[in-house]
Amino acid sequence: MAQPGVTVIEFRTLKKTRRYGAKVKTGCITCKLRHVRCDEGKPACLKCTNSGRKCDGYAPVRAAQSKSSSPEGSIISQCSNPMVSEAGENVRYLEFYHHCAGTTLSSKFDEGFWSRTTLQLAQSEPSIRHALIALGYLNKIEPGSLKHARSGFSANSQHETLFRHYNKALGSLVMRMTEPSYTPEIGLVACLLFVCIEFIRGDYHTAFTHLQSGLKLLFQSPQNTMIQHNLVSMFNRTMTAALLYGMTVPDIFDVSITGRQNYPQQTFGIYEIPTPRPQSYPQQAFPSLDEAQAAATQLRNASIMFIREWGQKLFIKIPVTPDALAIKAQLLQCHESWSRSFHLLERRSRFSEEDRVKASQIKVLHYPMNIAVAVATDMDQTQYDAYTPRFKAINHHVRVLLDSMGLAGNNTLSNPHSTKPPKAAANFTFEVSVIPSLHYVATRCRCPVTRREAVAMLELNPPREALWDAEQHAAVAKRSIEIEEQVVDPETGWPLESSRLWAAAIDGDMDENGGFWVAFSYADWAKTCSISYTRRRRLDAQWDEWFVL
Repeated sequence: MAQPGVTVIEFRTLKKTRRYGAKVKTGCITCKLRHVRCDEGKPACLKCTNSGRKCDGYAPVRAAQSKSSSPEGSIISQCSNPMVSEAGENVRYLEFYHHCAGTTLSSKFDEGFWSRTTLQLAQSEPSIRHALIALGYLNKIEPGSLKHARSGFSANSQHETLFRHYNKALGSLVMRMTEPSYTPEIGLVACLLFVCIEFIRGDYHTAFTHLQSGLKLLFQSPQNTMIQHNLVSMFNRTMTAALLYGMTVPDIFDVSITGRQNYPQQTFGIYEIPTPRPQSYPQQAFPSLDEAQAAATQLRNASIMFIREWGQKLFIKIPVTPDALAIKAQLLQCHESWSRSFHLLERRSRFSEEDRVKASQIKVLHYPMNIAVAVATDMDQTQYDAYTPRFKAINHHVRVLLDSMGLAGNNTLSNPHSTKPPKAAANFTFEVSVIPSLHYVATRCRCPVTRREAVAMLELNPPREALWDAEQHAAVAKRSIEIEEQVVDPETGWPLESSRLWAAAIDGDMDENGGFWVAFSYADWAKTCSISYTRRRRLDAQWDEWFVL
């Protein structure tokens, strides 16, 4: 049942999940994509024909080999002739995606999507094939920075390859959706590829339009193994990037909000978004890191919505209600339940080096949400001081992730023996990880050493994460520290409450020269000003500054 102040995504038709069975090694292409056992009937298997699907036949023998027999390990040798001929000379961008871009785009939790799911679908689906060519092209020409992305697409004629294949992908998908053999997986994968293209281009307006379409399709789709175990988690984690970037709920998905005290019922659409319950988490260890990550993602999205809602209300002097405090307490109990199950998983498991990195990746995003929920209903900035050990833990786990990427730094930040291999593809990853968390530490933690460590790691130039750019957020974080430390405690050197910032809001519309606005406001002013002052600018307490990267 939905709770008051509901703010997390839940798809009714996708609640129950089950683990994968054995991997499908043989069988038709369609059954492989659906991760179901194929009866291998010829020319079309019964599993497909009996369910009304189109059987796409069987891959050539050499496509199933672990290594290509071609000298370059070419994906072309694994593709059907129509696929190669349709791509023409631009098949090289499909090659580039296969060998370079797919690897750099992925995190520890979505490697299968970028390296396997997309390429399998590209064999039979023109929309996916053209989207991958466009994505390969982008990754080959783009360095990855948001500044370059915002300046690089002002003249469309310079990127004819990108827009031709992007438009073909969109058109092919529209046509495919009218065919009886169309399945929701095709549209969902295509939507994620379109979102990724727009993330790289730095166009959040179009990216979130594609995301909204994908969420609606996801809600309407019948449950199956591929959707449950692959695409739902991908969309939920993409939602994190959208919510952290500041998009409002109606811009991303429709929401049904009921039962709020002193608020009329509001219905924006078909999605019910309840606050999670502590009992929804296992009393024992999570079965795996993947399941812990999935639970953390749902809790994280719920937390972001609660934090944003009450940040806005406190700013315009809406009193905190008992209902809000109850939801906050429920979220904090969820965080405690999640942490208990996660710690049990860590204690009982012998993690490999890769698993330890995955565990750090989960914590890097989980810890800031825990802190932010705890302080969400109080404007006093000194309350962050109680969480200094947690801020230091965030920095520690970010260092683990940066070391795994091969980012070199000084001995306090990185393994001195690690070297960063040269990147052929854009310095970009699809999902958010370290940049939002480092920015949070740098702007919320009052410990001078800890917040400067966070800035130093941002300046190591980790890959851009969706729309989150390390250079941009390092610049804003350094300016925030400069403002706050104009007045410090003479004994501790920490900023006083009177100099603390309530917000440093970055305008998402960076211009083609790397210029953007940031709106600053002092927390002390926000606590004491009247509601009328929130409607206009105050040069002494709320102001805008222009940044150029």
